[in-house]
Amino acid sequence: MRAQLIGLALALCAALSSAAPAEAQTESDFAIWGALFFTGQVYADSPSPVFWLDVQGRQDDAGTVGLFRPGMGLAFAPWGSLWLGYAWIPTWRSATGERLDEQRVWEQLLLTYRGEQGVLFQSRTRVEQRFLKEASGTAHRFRQFARFNYRPRKRLPVGLAIWDEVFVGIQGATWAKQGFDQNRIFAGLAVYDGTGIFRTEVGYLNVYVSRETNIINHVLSMNFFVTFKGRQYTR
Repeated sequence: MRAQLIGLALALCAALSSAAPAEAQTESDFAIWGALFFTGQVYADSPSPVFWLDVQGRQDDAGTVGLFRPGMGLAFAPWGSLWLGYAWIPTWRSATGERLDEQRVWEQLLLTYRGEQGVLFQSRTRVEQRFLKEASGTAHRFRQFARFNYRPRKRLPVGLAIWDEVFVGIQGATWAKQGFDQNRIFAGLAVYDGTGIFRTEVGYLNVYVSRETNIINHVLSMNFFVTFKGRQYTR
């Protein structure tokens, strides 16, 4: 059963990754991405207000990218939540030294299934409205994320983490990619602490970016998660 679940997750990620069209001209690059995620809910039971903050840094030959993304929402069930948030993404280009600022508003639906034997499935459907100070118009983008985590034993602090995310431009400003934009697929190790609050995931991230000359980034990805479970209702 465990082998079947792992095989199913691998097949799902491979299928999503294959959605990227094959083009003749492709450039490859190496990058390092780091991210810190703070998420949680006010109350241990649902419904409950929930909060989100992730801070990220990315470095490759083209430059440095930062990301600051707060959000808040409502956990309407133990397995589901709705979110609304904002994001600021500054990019420093190595060639010119100039900074490009992107602003986003985002909405998402997060669904989570926790099975027996340390299995976690998660789906995140996100829609973004994107703005550039240097260009006019609003770009709209759809993102679909699917995660599979497997921890063989609860007393074992190490498990497997696999996820895939597809990006599609759906409407709007001409400065943004329309149609299939990019695909990100990650495989690595998840390290858990004894409290269930902290988790670290380190591994390989393949980022395929669809352009006239396509880009494949081979990324060393380091992600740190802090999760607050909320307090009990007071009567």
